[in-house]
Amino acid sequence: MRRRRTRTTALALGLAAAALVGTATTAGAAPAQPGNLPRDVDALSRYEGATFCAAPQAGTIAFRNLLLATYGRQTIGTARACPANGKVNSEHMEGRALDWMLDAADPADQAQAQEFLRWLIGDPANAANATNARRLGVMYVIWDRKVWKAYQADAGWQPYTGPNPHTDHIHISLNRSGAAAETSWWTGTTDPITGHWIRLGGDRSVLGAPVSGARTLGRTATRRDYQGGAIFSSSAAGTKEVHGAIGQKYLRENLSASLGLPVTDEIRLPGGAFNHFEYGSVYFSPRGGTHVVKGAIRDAWARQGWETGRLGYPSSDEYDVPGGKRSDFVGGSVTFTWADGKIDVRLR
Repeated sequence: MRRRRTRTTALALGLAAAALVGTATTAGAAPAQPGNLPRDVDALSRYEGATFCAAPQAGTIAFRNLLLATYGRQTIGTARACPANGKVNSEHMEGRALDWMLDAADPADQAQAQEFLRWLIGDPANAANATNARRLGVMYVIWDRKVWKAYQADAGWQPYTGPNPHTDHIHISLNRSGAAAETSWWTGTTDPITGHWIRLGGDRSVLGAPVSGARTLGRTATRRDYQGGAIFSSSAAGTKEVHGAIGQKYLRENLSASLGLPVTDEIRLPGGAFNHFEYGSVYFSPRGGTHVVKGAIRDAWARQGWETGRLGYPSSDEYDVPGGKRSDFVGGSVTFTWADGKIDVRLR
């Protein structure tokens, strides 16, 4: 399985406890809306299954804080440890789910749950509206043996037949934009590129100010250029940026044709940085330079420990050799042979 890395903010680290408790009780309340909400509403979320491990993300924590500010003393879990085998099977593990501990058999808890769910999802007979769920990036909700799915909103509440009936908590899973606090509730815009740029810091971010409008790429993707890079958005890859040496190489060489769109923002490492893309990666280091690594060679490099292994950072793009392909690294090379699919790792 290919590695996915994520940034962990100081905020997320400080609030990554499995259960977080508020203080006062507020009855009959609804979460206060931000003052900058746009007239248009975010699209209903598609299903985005968990694929990697991360601490509770900024939007997950902000949603938890919104519930605590509205409903007072509550126990709301956000984190769940990843299994030793690395098989991620819950949005909790990716830092984008909450468990609000309420007892369906307790009349007061049930009333509070129903009050909140009416605010979040609205009339079950017309659940496709679900304005607040859409603005917060809610993907699905499970409570008291029923599930509401944004990606099947026309069905309203459906019977939930999973092993846990969720009679002791409301489970809320967010899509990746909601978990990143990039939906209109948090940013004041339904445009995913603008929302991502705002969360990165807007004009004060590494990207600086926009220098173009949004441009359509193919049928489903968009791009907007900034002083220091670009942001790409698609339903498959999400909304991510490129900048610096990696961004310059990706944009100058039109690498979207071979690598696809970015699936991570640039992530800093000790001694370098990288972006992952749909079909490969671009790594930068002062010693090795800025280079593409992909396919079977990338997989073999990953097994060696990525940039922390003996091969170190890439020092060339993939290039042709008799009968195959090769990439050089600071500490050696990896060669792929077409005839038999074999990999030859050479250390210096």
